[in-house]
Amino acid sequence: MTQKRTLDRQKVINKATEIINDKGLSELTMPKLARALNVRSQSLYHYVSNRDELLSLVCAARLKILRTHLTENLIGYSGNNALYRFADEIRDFLLNDRTVSSIFYNINEYINNNLITDEINKVIELGEKLLDVDKKNTVSLHGLLAAVLGYVFLDRADLFKNEDKKSADDNYHELLSRLVTANGK
Repeated sequence: MTQKRTLDRQKVINKATEIINDKGLSELTMPKLARALNVRSQSLYHYVSNRDELLSLVCAARLKILRTHLTENLIGYSGNNALYRFADEIRDFLLNDRTVSSIFYNINEYINNNLITDEINKVIELGEKLLDVDKKNTVSLHGLLAAVLGYVFLDRADLFKNEDKKSADDNYHELLSRLVTANGK
């Protein structure tokens, strides 16, 4: 009797995400993923062609979750408050989602990947809509996202480990305030 397959692409993506979150990006290899799924390595190639494709699928899936999260959490906000919320939500998501931040900070390896760039562009489009709402903003979306990603990188790298959460949040919000309004008020 032939055993029915219980593995599918989504299960592969979910387990890869779990490995990256728990152990880090460098720990995700096809043999380790196969062991975690209790299958032979060759079986994975029915669902993904290689590790790069797997990471692209994982990153695109996580970015889609970020976009959905942003859309849900920006309802009711407008103007500068919407921009602050947009930046806060991205920061919090990246700080708490080791998978997407790990892949995202290695984006140079995946920048030509349509799955990832499509999802990044959708997040950017959402941010552009927020900037169009209030033309008084002095920051470009490029500048805002650069500030958010830079801050997340510094936080994830533990470069300011003596800073408590409230101080980190206050400093981050001060940066946003200076970017979003001409006089920082």
